[in-house]
Amino acid sequence: MQTLVLLVDIHPSVRQRCLEEQKRRRQRATKKISTFIGTFMICFAPYVITRIVELFPAVPINPHWGIVSKCLAYSKAACDPFVYSLLRHQYRKTCTDIINRLLKRSSLNASGRGHENQVNSIATAE
Repeated sequence: MQTLVLLVDIHPSVRQRCLEEQKRRRQRATKKISTFIGTFMICFAPYVITRIVELFPAVPINPHWGIVSKCLAYSKAACDPFVYSLLRHQYRKTCTDIINRLLKRSSLNASGRGHENQVNSIATAE
């Protein structure tokens, strides 16, 4: 209610920016919640379904599938920090910058130009 009263008293352009920011925040929150629920379902659904099916003795379950489903459930805990950090724009941008730098250097070294550029820069410095 207080937000609504404040929005009436401010300039229309400022109000529009505030509403757009609220919309972006809601979208980010929806994306994070959806990611959280989605990864939980993907990682734990096979394990839970396997354990429920195991309750019925008439249905045989391959032991390898039991191990795979358990490993998938455990892998969620290991992957969560990476998945949730990739949702942050700043972290994603930094990762792409690092990867681009590594790829540019490796492509220069693979083509042999990296060495030629080093030799040319040393020669011009002398």
